[in-house]
Amino acid sequence: MYMRLKDNIAAKGRLELFVTKGDLPKVTPVRLLSRFRGHEIYQDAILDFSETNVIERQFLENIIVNTGKDAVIRALTTGFVKTIARLAIGDRGTIPSDSTVPKVPTPDMSALYNEVYRSDIDVTTLNIGTPTIHEVKFIKTFSALTVPITAFSNQANPAINEVGLILCDLLGGDPLPRADVYSPNPNLADEELFSIRCFKSVPFEAANEIAVTIRYTIYIE
Repeated sequence: MYMRLKDNIAAKGRLELFVTKGDLPKVTPVRLLSRFRGHEIYQDAILDFSETNVIERQFLENIIVNTGKDAVIRALTTGFVKTIARLAIGDRGTIPSDSTVPKVPTPDMSALYNEVYRSDIDVTTLNIGTPTIHEVKFIKTFSALTVPITAFSNQANPAINEVGLILCDLLGGDPLPRADVYSPNPNLADEELFSIRCFKSVPFEAANEIAVTIRYTIYIE
């Protein structure tokens, strides 16, 4: 007779999104843990909004797509590991009739609905070694001042409403930092989507000095 043990291990994600106007928030990394080909991992990071104007917050769950799940399992068997090192934003993550209603991504997706801009993550933090917390956080601020208006689907009313974590081959490919990429320019061949989340549209006009800061957490419970 066999006893079936159940641990309910599952990789999950959550997304915190902060929309600000004017000065950008300050991100202060705390205690460097490791560095590999330009990719730095810290124990913690302080995200300070005290000197900026936060006009909106969104707290969401994400979906890890099949390519992301496969990358994790492949690393367990081959030792070949890709690194989450970049974030991408897009502008077709809501239904066409209502910009406040996000689309529902499916696990078979390998790209955002319409990627606008991709850039290196600002700070990565790792929290492991305790009985209850097993997580990594990725922090990135996107400013409307640095995203070309030509990258948007609707240049008259630019907005963002989808975000994805991007895996990179830092061993066989280019190290960090990597150049920012905006639509319609191609991304590097070694980069692939790990997870995706759509959210209600955030107007993203440079004239209004809008920025979006994303704190993206991947955890196992």
